[in-house]
Amino acid sequence: MYISQPFQTTLTKSVSRSGIGLHSARLVDIKISPAPADTGIVFRRTDVSSVETAIKAVSGNIADTMLNSRIMNDDGVAIGTIEHLMAAFAGLGVDNAFVDVNAAELPAMDGSSSLFCAMINDAGIELLNSSRKYIKVIKPVRIKTERSEASISPSDRLEIDVTIDFDDPLIGKSQYFYVHDDGSFENELAPARTFCLYKDLTKMRAAGYVVDNGTLLNESGLRFTDEFVRHKTLDCIGDLSLAGLPLIGHIRCSQPGHAVNNKLLEALLQDESAWIVVDAAEIASPAPAATEAEPVPAFA
Repeated sequence: MYISQPFQTTLTKSVSRSGIGLHSARLVDIKISPAPADTGIVFRRTDVSSVETAIKAVSGNIADTMLNSRIMNDDGVAIGTIEHLMAAFAGLGVDNAFVDVNAAELPAMDGSSSLFCAMINDAGIELLNSSRKYIKVIKPVRIKTERSEASISPSDRLEIDVTIDFDDPLIGKSQYFYVHDDGSFENELAPARTFCLYKDLTKMRAAGYVVDNGTLLNESGLRFTDEFVRHKTLDCIGDLSLAGLPLIGHIRCSQPGHAVNNKLLEALLQDESAWIVVDAAEIASPAPAATEAEPVPAFA
């Protein structure tokens, strides 16, 4: 679905899959299903009873961003490792869906968004008779942490400019510029897999591939020569989709991670002078005059 699609979307039918959890290493069942307009993306824990199990994928429900993005409802029911599925929903333009899961995290699949995209394509995408709204950035917002910097500024489309710099010689320093357009996510970013350094393997129980002092330890090799930075860009899309509406703006991030991605989103949403809600016809309209923003310090 093109970024300026004027109507909300959902899935045509339900589709189920199973896979291994990234951190739990247990088998997880997942089902994605159609949802009415204005529902958003809602996760439901099928292994929990007696309390509310629905968890809406929005910034206000973020509970943890240390190794993945985890959200939690008011009853303490949580779901983690949602970023790759959320990136697939955002990348393919799905606004409304229910996601039923029988564990505290989503399956890792192959460490990318490709298999989640395949699920969505199997389910089909249909238009709903409700206007689609967007969050359009009208004033720059910046944050800075000890290791990372991130900003979002006005644009008439979603653009993401990511730079990474790792000591490991195989990863090194690289940059990727992504423009969200019809088909761009599925072709450019969805296949890029998660990665970690070998020294972090025990902590992360990582799927995908592992790098050790310039050596790639998985047998299949890289899918792109710049797969590492592409995956970081994928993660940005998944994390920032917790805005609850599609974003229109230019994002720059140096050394991104789940924590800094979510801090940028929090800083943006807290500054109500930095954005407006528009429909598709208003995306290209000139934004109201806005002053340059000062950097926002890292949150505690």
